[in-house]
Amino acid sequence: MSKLVITGKVAPMAQGAAEPPVPGRVWIDGGTVVDVTTGRRRVAGFSGAAEVDVGDAFVLPGFIDMHNHLAYNALPLWTEPGRTEPWLHNKHWPDADTYTESITEPAWVYAKACPEALLAYVQVRAMAGGASAAQGWPTANRGYRTVMRNVDAEDVGTGRDDLVYTSVVTKSGEALTTAVRRMAAGSGFIYHCAEGRRGSRVLRDYTDLDRADGLLRTLLAVHACAVDAEQWARWDPQEAGGVVWSPLSNLLLYAETTLVDDARARGITVCLGSDWGPSGSKNLLGEMKVARIAADHLGYDLSDAQIVEMVTSNPGTLLERCWQRPVGRLVPGALADVTVVRGRGRGDAWKRIVAARERDVALVVVDGAPRYGDTSLMNQAAAPPSFAATVGGRRRRVALPDPADPERAWTWKDVLGTLRAVQQDPQQAISNAQARASAGPRFAPDAELELFLDMPDTRQTGRAGPPKNPDQVTIPPVPSLEHDAAYFDLLEAAPIPGGVLAPLRARFGS
Repeated sequence: MSKLVITGKVAPMAQGAAEPPVPGRVWIDGGTVVDVTTGRRRVAGFSGAAEVDVGDAFVLPGFIDMHNHLAYNALPLWTEPGRTEPWLHNKHWPDADTYTESITEPAWVYAKACPEALLAYVQVRAMAGGASAAQGWPTANRGYRTVMRNVDAEDVGTGRDDLVYTSVVTKSGEALTTAVRRMAAGSGFIYHCAEGRRGSRVLRDYTDLDRADGLLRTLLAVHACAVDAEQWARWDPQEAGGVVWSPLSNLLLYAETTLVDDARARGITVCLGSDWGPSGSKNLLGEMKVARIAADHLGYDLSDAQIVEMVTSNPGTLLERCWQRPVGRLVPGALADVTVVRGRGRGDAWKRIVAARERDVALVVVDGAPRYGDTSLMNQAAAPPSFAATVGGRRRRVALPDPADPERAWTWKDVLGTLRAVQQDPQQAISNAQARASAGPRFAPDAELELFLDMPDTRQTGRAGPPKNPDQVTIPPVPSLEHDAAYFDLLEAAPIPGGVLAPLRARFGS
């Protein structure tokens, strides 16, 4: 792998946001940060390295999206027609009348008929918001390559598959005991936990963990919005782990969100996750703004600097416990993931970073390789083969290999064309998916790729499966990559949040 030097206003986040960004350089060799310097000092051995000067833009650790369901991110926001009352919990809305037809079936068709194009689209969408790593990748019948860092499967060169475990399904009995045993041995556990309104039955997810001695420093509880202040106090600060906060999805579904101040008071580390297309923000830039809106509305004691920590050093702290490598910080020996963002508006650096929009993401580097960014910066950085796309009104290059030939890039036209062909003729796509699946042994290393959905569907006997009436499947148009007027129109038409999220449109200038 090649060497790369990035010059700009560097925010190493070595101690979180304790220090503001300062002019400096990040020195990368392969997949590792070698050094971070200020002033004119240069590091030996980089005479032939590609060098990128981003001017006054902020150079940050790569943003980490700690909660998602990526296979659903080609779908628009969803609300159940006529429903004005908040859902009680995450076992409630999968039984809605339109859930299967609006979410499960379209996602299933994409996952089976064009999985490669789906993975390409969701990665570009995430990188357009500055993410270099994400949690919530779909499982598959065989391995597949991603250019973003896969939090669920990262082995940091160890070859081990037990560094992090994840579960959308509620654990009980022996399964819960096994999860706690793994955490005690040092494995991370990213666990959908107590997702719903306070006082609802899903609080039991958390109290069961407590009784099983599972409130540990390697636990990353996703949502936990049903947990009240008294229950947060049950987590011993000496064993404080993490919680993943997805305020937009929480407010859209439940009109409540995680008691972040109570969690932080116990020393629990808070991260952000943009969740999924049907009820989440499009990317971490959106979720950061919602965090700001929610904190102001609910009176949480939360600064812009702390919001930036929630997508960088906070998830880095939790993942380093499992990976034994620095991440989410630009320090010697860290994984070489970098996000470059132009600040927007006035105020200190942190406020300007939180205010950034998709057009302000200048460069995303993953494992030392430039993967997304302004055309000029990608060229300076000697990026791998890339295709052109326009995002946020700026011309970009995206280094995403063609699955048929990893030595060359796909074209954005082909990616979108494949998705749109499925969207416009789902019946033909279903036939194509069946032909793919029957082309050979389903689980062979060279089998046609098949993705499996991770969200439940009570109308499909509890799991996401094929449409019962294929001739009736309809799929909405593929959404844009950016937070745009169409997105905000859907968001503001959703009655459950009660207008709390309305300021988001203005923050994106739409």
